[in-house]
Amino acid sequence: MVLGQIPAIEAPEKEFVRMRYAEVLVGTGEAAKPGQEYTVHYTGWLTDGKKFDSSRDRNDPLKFVQGRRRVIAGWEAGFEGMKVGGKRRLFIPYQMAYGEAGRGAIPAKAELIFDVELLAVKDVPAPVAAADVLNEFEDYAKKTLELVKAMPEEKFDWRPSEGVRSFREAVLHLAYSNKVQLSMGTDNPPADLLKQKFADADKKSLVKLSKAESVAVLEESFGAIRKVLPTLRAAVLDREMVVFGKPSTMRGVYIAIDTHLAEYFGQLIAYARVNGVQPPWSAPKP
Repeated sequence: MVLGQIPAIEAPEKEFVRMRYAEVLVGTGEAAKPGQEYTVHYTGWLTDGKKFDSSRDRNDPLKFVQGRRRVIAGWEAGFEGMKVGGKRRLFIPYQMAYGEAGRGAIPAKAELIFDVELLAVKDVPAPVAAADVLNEFEDYAKKTLELVKAMPEEKFDWRPSEGVRSFREAVLHLAYSNKVQLSMGTDNPPADLLKQKFADADKKSLVKLSKAESVAVLEESFGAIRKVLPTLRAAVLDREMVVFGKPSTMRGVYIAIDTHLAEYFGQLIAYARVNGVQPPWSAPKP
């Protein structure tokens, strides 16, 4: 055992899964690298000789990004070491194909045989685990900023009735609350401290800033979220935590941010329309 750190065992070793392949033609093009997008032609057979699928028959090559689990495990591993122009025959055990259940025309526990040809490879951007949450955030953030900038400064103190937030106060409440909610994911403050942070945010939103200052505060809060979200790994987003007193995950924090932003986005639209301001993105084009 290496350095004596792995305990010795008496049980005999047994082979569990073994994938095989035959190198039909060695390619002369660019070498395939992990995480790249591969473009391939393929034909698949069952071991009884029945062809179940072929991109060649459709003249429609398949594209997939290696390592993102969009194809069976045998394909994830089957192109290692290939170069563009290369051809292989893959013999894929059922454990690396469709498992004990099978799928569609693939029977249970079916070993599969594929003839594959690597047509092209290219680099792709690293995936953003929080893309679903980030996309919603970016759409709301962009339109909210456009709307706030379109509202005349003399309308910033308009409020629908006494005791209800003005347009300015709603904008600042959103901005300061963004930062507090972001801290739930970055600092995970205890409930009493979080409550105090929201109370402080409410007080700050009553400070009368100019339109330019209000826009700057809002942009800064959006920038802070934008800086964090793309960096979060899937495992971090799945981490269990309590969000507003309920069991949730780290992803739940950012869903709450999106939800709060959507609520205030709708409120600000209503404020703007009552004051005769049309949302810039809905204005008719000349």
